[in-house]
Amino acid sequence: MDAFQRIETLDSGHYDVRYKDERWGLSVKRYSNGHAAKVYAESLAGSDFISGNLYLVDDIWSLKPCEMPREKVMSFILGFELQK
Repeated sequence: MDAFQRIETLDSGHYDVRYKDERWGLSVKRYSNGHAAKVYAESLAGSDFISGNLYLVDDIWSLKPCEMPREKVMSFILGFELQK
């Protein structure tokens, strides 16, 4: 499963996740009739965060990170685990 498919499976809302052995709070907000999603996550153990927008145009997802490297956002999306 790629990064865009992972986010596509999540509804808008807040999730408790683990990433690199730390607890994080992940928020997903969908808008534009499901053709865009805002992803924001904060480490609960420190001051690190992840922020990016995903856009679906012509059936192709695109990531626009917010003031951070694309690789950082992609690594988080591919690496987090939902907590139950």
